[in-house]
Formats: sequence, structure tokens, C-alpha cells
Amino acid sequence: MNMGQSGMLFVFGMFLLVTAIIIAGIYFAAAAAKARAAAAQEARYRELAEKASTDATEIQASLIEIKSRLASLERRAKDAESGGREEFS
Repeated sequence: MNMGQSGMLFVFGMFLLVTAIIIAGIYFAAAAAKARAAAAQEARYRELAEKASTDATEIQASLIEIKSRLASLERRAKDAESGGREEFS
């Protein structure tokens, strides 16, 4: 092999090496971007789940309050109903 051919072979080898490094860099950059996007999406889902949990707790507390008020109203209605019947009897 003469010097001209070995020089061309060296340049071609370096070109392949640089190309492989660039492709690997692009691949790893894309993987990192995908991981960041997945982490951001997971954080949004976590916030949504926490908000849903908080809302469910608030709704449950409201339902308990409504049930107690309804029970109070039912007792008053029964008391008024039985009190009214005794007056007319």
C-alpha cells in the first residue's frame, strides 16, 4: 500500500469515526429529551392525582355535612308531624 492510499484510508476511517460519534450523540440527546418529557408528564400526572385526591376528600366532607343536615331535617319533619297529630287527636 502506498502513502496516498494509506492517507485516504486514514481520512475515510476518521470520517466514519466522526460520523459514528455524531450519530451516537444525536441518539443519546434524543433519549435524554424523551426521558425529560416522560418525567415532566409523570409530574403532571402526580399533581393531577393529588388534586383529585384533595377534591375527593372535600366532596366526601361535603356529603357527610349534607347527610347530617338531611338527617336533622328529617328529625324535625318527624317531630313536627307527630306534634301536629297529637294536637288534633
